[in-house]
Order: sequence, then structure tokens, then C-alpha cells
Amino acid sequence: MGSRAAADLVLDPNPKIYHNQYGGNRTLEEAIAKYVPVYEWSWTETLFQSWESLLLILATFWCIFLARLVSHKLGLFDSPNRCYAVEFALIILPCILLVTVAVDYSCYVGLVMLLATLWFLQRSRFLERARSRQQFDLGKRPVALSVLRSVTHLLTAVCILAVDFESFHRPYRKSRQFGAKLMDIGIGLFVFTMGSVSRRTRNFTDLRRSVVYSALPLILLGLARTVAILVVGYGQDEHEYGQHLNAFFTLGFTKLLGALVSILARRDVHLLPLGFGLLLLHQFGLSILGISDYVMDDEVVRSNLFNANREGLVSLPGFVSLYLLSIYVNRWMVAITQLTYSQMVQKLQRLFSIALILWSLFGLSTYAIGISRVTCNFGYVMWMMAIGGSTLLISFGAIDFVINSVMPWDSSGLEVDEQEKGLLTEETAAKKRAKPIVPFTISQALNQNGLTFFLVANLLTGAVNIFLKPENRSSLESVVILLVYMFLATKLAHELLKRGIRLA
Repeated sequence: MGSRAAADLVLDPNPKIYHNQYGGNRTLEEAIAKYVPVYEWSWTETLFQSWESLLLILATFWCIFLARLVSHKLGLFDSPNRCYAVEFALIILPCILLVTVAVDYSCYVGLVMLLATLWFLQRSRFLERARSRQQFDLGKRPVALSVLRSVTHLLTAVCILAVDFESFHRPYRKSRQFGAKLMDIGIGLFVFTMGSVSRRTRNFTDLRRSVVYSALPLILLGLARTVAILVVGYGQDEHEYGQHLNAFFTLGFTKLLGALVSILARRDVHLLPLGFGLLLLHQFGLSILGISDYVMDDEVVRSNLFNANREGLVSLPGFVSLYLLSIYVNRWMVAITQLTYSQMVQKLQRLFSIALILWSLFGLSTYAIGISRVTCNFGYVMWMMAIGGSTLLISFGAIDFVINSVMPWDSSGLEVDEQEKGLLTEETAAKKRAKPIVPFTISQALNQNGLTFFLVANLLTGAVNIFLKPENRSSLESVVILLVYMFLATKLAHELLKRGIRLA
């Protein structure tokens, strides 16, 4: 399954040595071992990995919802600092524990969360209160999307440092070829959330804006990271994106190519067939033309720029497809922002149906072609869309339908929108001081300065690896270091939010 045919092996003058069209040679036994079993995957193990990853994501969402309820109950919405403290304790601390020392208790934690949720739904009479509402105001940028973006930033930031500690749960580490582990999710959800706050390119002005303000900075950051790694001598796994490419390059090129391709769509609805069409062509190349095996073959000599960076380059069509489909989901979400009760229920039902279809496609892909982040194949894109759709459904329902019905919070959205755009004037700054910028303080902070937060997290990760030697730290030391690391990164973003400053 997933292996290249024996016809790809070419007989060498030495009858005991064989080589393939991509370079490298080996004995017949080595060749058979290479081309038959290496690219196989266990679909049951992949499903379990996906469930394990999804459980942690849902636990993080649950902690965010809990922080919202606790802050409201304690009346902390007039104090961003106290809200931040509550959210740090209820969101970031559990997230760190669940990927390190408390990972063995994940199922029990999930059970407690489920029971607590059922108890809250039963006691709050949320359905009765939701029916009594005149309308549901989602806004042009739904809170559900903001929360999803913040969860992506938080989990990625925690994992990029935690993975260097012995206490980190090893099954969460990235897959080399096929798999659906926690750290495989990071780049995919970044692309999904990037698309969820983007629009299709309509003209040259839109294209120039996307390139100059979004794609180019990411590509320059990728270049800076590559240069810094070469200068410092910091190790990089070439099987992730290649010898020279990294996640910043992938995001930048995805934004650039996505902006170019989306010009072909005259309406938002055209993004759906455009994205799926590109994805099917990508999968055809991976499966039928043998490109997947070419990417994953360790014997392919990294003799030129393309071979050296084949992982990052070959995966781009898949990520562009994911980006286009994400834009479509976002445009559908915000098509109507003022909903009646029946319209709200209908939207939730449609989201549930979409999530069910996506998970079904993921399940079929798991069995037929596998899930590969390295090539961003059809299965991986369906996995990301399924996670994105499911978390939007849960966040959309929990925040807008349940929590805001039970514990409403009057927010005009003016301050948050202007903070995210970096357009605070003296007048709106005065309003900001008069009105709280909470709930979801940390989520707002990461949405306003997500790239700044991620850069700081990367710099701190490098500093910890150079000066603190994480591989030699005990479990307790690893938790303490991770807490300090996340406090420094999130507190910086929080202080920028309080001052209405948007850097990137």
C-alpha cells in the first residue's frame, strides 16, 4: 500500500546492487524492504492518533469556555489583568500539563469535562433562553474564528518547546511519512485560520495587498530563520520542509499562490470546486505519478535545490487547496451575521452536516491513501477541514448559542475590531479605557498580534534550547520552564492589546 512498483528499480552492472531513478543504491533485500513496507500505514493507528489529537484540542476549547464563565461569574470584566490571570491558570496551565506530565489522565479529564458540560446545559436552561433572544449577532469576524486562531497559536507555541523535553508525550511528535499526530496539525490549522480571515482576490489591488502585507513578510521571516539556523548551527529536521524551507515559507508561498489562484473564482462559491479540483490534481500526482514516494524516499540525493526542499515544495498545492476551501468556509460563515433563532439552529445543523461529511472523507482517506502532512495529501486536507469545521461548530454553538444566551455580555465590538486593525484614535482609546476589552482576553491578544507572539515564542524556544538544555530537565523543571515561557509570550501580546498596539 502506497509503495512504488519494482519496475522503478534498475539493475546495476553489479548484480547484487540496485539503484532507483532518484539516486542511491542498495542490495535487493534493502530495495524490497524500502519499496514494499516502508510506505505502509496502519489506518486504525491513524484513527487513534487523530482521536488523541482531537481530544486535546477540544480540552483546550473547553478550558477557554470555562474561563469565560468564571470571569463572568466573578465579575472580572472590568479588569483585563485579572481576566488574563484567570485565563492563564485555566487555559495555559492545563494545556502544558496535558502534553507532558498529565497526559496519562487525558481520558479522565475528557470524561470530567463531558459530565460538567452536561450538568451545565441541564442547569442553565440554555435552550429556553436561546429561544427568547430576538437575534444572534455574530459580527463580521465571529468570535468562533478568533478562538480557533488563538487555540492554534497556543498549542503550536506550547508544542514547539515542549517537544524538546523528555516529559513531552512522544506519540504527539510529527510523523515522518504518514500519521495524524498532534504536531502534524500545526501547519494545517495555521493555513486554515489564515484562510478563515482572508478574502478571495478580486483584482490587482487585492493581489498586491496580499503579496506585500501578508505573503512577503512571511517569506522574509522564513529566509531570516534559515539564515539564522545556518549561522548558529541550530539543528533542523530536513524531512519536515526540506533543508532550507520552513513553516514561514510554507505559509508565505501558500498565501501568495492562493491569492493568485483565487483570481479564477468570480464568486465566493467558485472557491469550493476550485479548491477541490486542485486538491484532486495534487493527489493524482502523488498517487499515480509516484510523487509521494519521491518525496518520502530517504535515498533521493538532495543534490539540487528542488530535491533538497522537495517536502516543502511538493506540499504547496495541497496547502493552497486547503487555503481556498478555508476562505469559502469563512465567507459562508459571515454571509449573514444577524440571525433569528431558527436561522441560528439551521446554521448549526448545516455545520454539523458538513463536519460529518468531512470526517467521513477523512476516514475513507485514512484507509485508502493515508494521512500525510509531509505531502499535504487529500487525506490531510480533509483532516484539517474536519477539525476546523468541528471546532467551529463547537465554538459557534458554545459561545454564540449557549454561553451568550445564559450569560450575555454586551459588546459593541468597536474596540476589538479597531484594535485588530490597529486603528485606535484618541476617542476610541478613551472608550477602551471606559469599556472592558474582555472576555477572551488571551484570544483577543493573539488575534491582534499573532505573528508577533509566534516570533517571540520561536526566539524563546531557541534561547531555552541553547542555554537551558531541555533534554536534561526533569518533569517538574520542564513544566516550570514552559509556564515561564508561555507567560512571557502571552503577556507581551496581552500588554500590546491593552495599549491598542498592533505590530503583526
